[in-house]
Amino acid sequence: MNENYEVSLFPFQQEVFDNKARFKIVAAGRRTGKSFLASVMAYSHCLEHRNQRAILIGPTVGMIRESMWTTLKTIVHRSHLEGLPREMDLELRFINGSRLSLKGFDRPDSLRGISPSPTFIVLDEFAFIKANAFTEVVLPMATDPNRKAKVVIISTPKGVQGDFYQLFNKGQEDRAGIWKSWQFTAENVRPDMREELELAKSTLDVKTYEQEYCATFNNTGDSVFYQFSREWNVSDNLLPLGEQEPVHIAIDFNIKIMASSVFAHRGDQLHCLEELYGSADTHQLIRKIKSKYKNRDITVYPDASGNARKTSAATGVTDFSILRDAGFRVCARAKQPPIIDSVNCVNSLLKDANGVSRLFFNKDCTRTIASMEQTAWKVGQSTGMDNATIDKTKNTEHFSDGIRYICEYLYPIGKKKPAIIRDRSWSF
Repeated sequence: MNENYEVSLFPFQQEVFDNKARFKIVAAGRRTGKSFLASVMAYSHCLEHRNQRAILIGPTVGMIRESMWTTLKTIVHRSHLEGLPREMDLELRFINGSRLSLKGFDRPDSLRGISPSPTFIVLDEFAFIKANAFTEVVLPMATDPNRKAKVVIISTPKGVQGDFYQLFNKGQEDRAGIWKSWQFTAENVRPDMREELELAKSTLDVKTYEQEYCATFNNTGDSVFYQFSREWNVSDNLLPLGEQEPVHIAIDFNIKIMASSVFAHRGDQLHCLEELYGSADTHQLIRKIKSKYKNRDITVYPDASGNARKTSAATGVTDFSILRDAGFRVCARAKQPPIIDSVNCVNSLLKDANGVSRLFFNKDCTRTIASMEQTAWKVGQSTGMDNATIDKTKNTEHFSDGIRYICEYLYPIGKKKPAIIRDRSWSF
């Protein structure tokens, strides 16, 4: 760095920082400081070389801003800057003529024709960047013979099918010293996080925990709910709903299907006891629910889009307003979270990293069970961050979609209180 200004690194971060390889690939678990390391390396490069260009690229502009912009403004000494940080451009300009910019792959045009070519490139959360991004966009920028950019690729893993896994292996195999890769787990490099890691184990399913905190390249296939097992999640011994027991219903709005799963919320467990299927619309579903569960406290967990979808010709009438008018408590997010977040919630309830299951299904809920088993990712888009897509071509996802809504609402990962839409007559 600079003799008048130093930034401290953990020993494992210092190892990556000091290595002479041109292409560095870091597979690291959450909270290991990988984004901090990348920020320090980019800062150091700009500080030690005149008239250089460093670019930090994330899956989206929003993500790279959140992960690195605040960190950079914290660690960069103001005496090294020419003027203030450029918030609109997400750029730092240094007094020696060097520049550091943040970009996102969601704006590909901003990555083409950059002049001068960058001499230092960071790819943050690379496993979640679109396929072939490295060969089609990054490599052409990095291989300017007059600049010969250094490249740092950092991410938590996402299976064994993507470019990140291939580049990681290249770094393990290269003996020429051009490529080098590392794998850091939170347990090994951050012993001070022991309590937080134990909390994560009880919150996440085992495969998600291994991926997110142990930087493991797991192959979960195309199955969305890969933690589901008839052996430990399906039972013929679940108690039926008691006469005074509150009723919780997960709803997936779909005309002539209206797949709905009926739950009992018992302690920290969810018991799926019955299923409703085949209603023509929301009105018919309500009549079926009221007939079956008379004089009950009923809470429904629908898709957030139901607050905008009109099911009547009357202006302002939505699925949510119809449910409220029927006397149901409506619990839903103001905006549906990324699919991968709700999927992780379900998988963690099916079986968490400590081997504990909290989501169970009555064996007679045959459609719901089949939906849990058969719901799959769209080919080539499994386990993404905010762009994961469930394959809807087989119509197997209706019940499992409802399961996602109730599980994510009641057991959100990493959120203390959800942003919700609720009936005004209720308070929490």
